[in-house]
Parts: sequence; structure tokens; C-alpha cells
Amino acid sequence: MSDNENNYNEKEEEKVFEPEIVNNDDTDKNKSLNSILSWIPFILALIYTISPVDFIPDVIPVAGWGEDALFLIASALHGIQNTVLDKNTSIYKIVKYIKWAAFIFTIIFILILVLLIVLVFKVSSN
Repeated sequence: MSDNENNYNEKEEEKVFEPEIVNNDDTDKNKSLNSILSWIPFILALIYTISPVDFIPDVIPVAGWGEDALFLIASALHGIQNTVLDKNTSIYKIVKYIKWAAFIFTIIFILILVLLIVLVFKVSSN
């Protein structure tokens, strides 16, 4: 064997793969903290639904209940999206868009009802 071949073999022997030790405790703690934080909006939406304080009172049947339901749906989708689904799936992306659509629809719904209430008060005061 020549010196070049010996040097090549020695270099190859030095390149032995050594697995990197990864501490999974930190990632597990981050995942559990993330899963807890992801469900906080849903818990707050449940409290909001049960509480007597509302943006739109439940006395107005469709509007009050609809607004509560939309808040619950958007917050539940947020929790599902961030804890249950894998971030690379197409379902994750679909749930993400449905969640934001529900949130935007809720805001538009509330704004339209507030504008209608203001309009009714303006007309009735004249």
C-alpha cells in the first residue's frame, strides 16, 4: 500500500459517526407548555359563553348565541390546530384558514350588529 492509501484509510477511520446526544426534556416541556397555552383561548371562550357579560346580549336570540358559538368555534379550532395536528399536514393548513375565517366572520358579525343597533337608536330618537 502506498502512503496516500494509508492516509486515506486513516482519515476514513477518524470519521466514525458518533450520535449527538439530545436532551428531550426541554422539547417535552416546550410541547406540554405549548399545548396548555393553546387551549387557554378555548377556556376563556367557555367562560365568556357562560358569563352574563356579552358583546351582544343573549336576549337577542340569533345574534347573541351566534356570537358565542363563533367565539367557541374559533378558539376550539385554535386549540386543535396547535396541539392535535401535525404542522406539515394539509389538514393543519385547512383548520388554520377555517379558524381565521371564523374569527373574521365573528368580528364582522359583531360590527354589523353594533351598526344596526346604532341605526335603530338614531332613527328612534328622531
